[in-house]
Amino acid sequence: MDIWHRRLCHRTLDYWSVNYIASRVRDMDVSDRGKQSTTICGICAIGRQHKEAGTGVRETADEVLEVIHSDLCGPMQTIGLSGESYFITFMDETSGRVSLSLLRTKDEALSAFEVYRARAEKSSGKQIKSFKSDGGGEYLNKKFMTYLKEVGIQHIVSAPYSPAQNGRAERAN
Repeated sequence: MDIWHRRLCHRTLDYWSVNYIASRVRDMDVSDRGKQSTTICGICAIGRQHKEAGTGVRETADEVLEVIHSDLCGPMQTIGLSGESYFITFMDETSGRVSLSLLRTKDEALSAFEVYRARAEKSSGKQIKSFKSDGGGEYLNKKFMTYLKEVGIQHIVSAPYSPAQNGRAERAN
């Protein structure tokens, strides 16, 4: 039965499956037709495993503007009225408030952040402490990095190809 289990692409061989296969295959004698295999197939065990979600307990921000999540999306198929084909979102972790800016090109990300920062800090009376983004070039260029250092904002970059690490901004998009 174990040989047939492997030959049939690791199919579960219950009583009905075995009888059906035995009736279709010429000269197949199944002596242990009624018995289930007691051995555990290693390949099937690996195939049934699942990846644990990365949803462990993590620190969350306690006050407004402590952590800002951001993501840039585009180019879009439909161009905006003023030629915008990208948009950037800024999301406060504590309040969940999302701000969106339309951009013509990716290199406008810094100016959009400067406008967002001025508006958010003025309305809340607090300062942005950290800025969380994916590893996109719009955030990791020299101008953006220099600006964040000058104003004292910590830049947290998520690992490449892991949108779940910047999930708040991804869900906002």
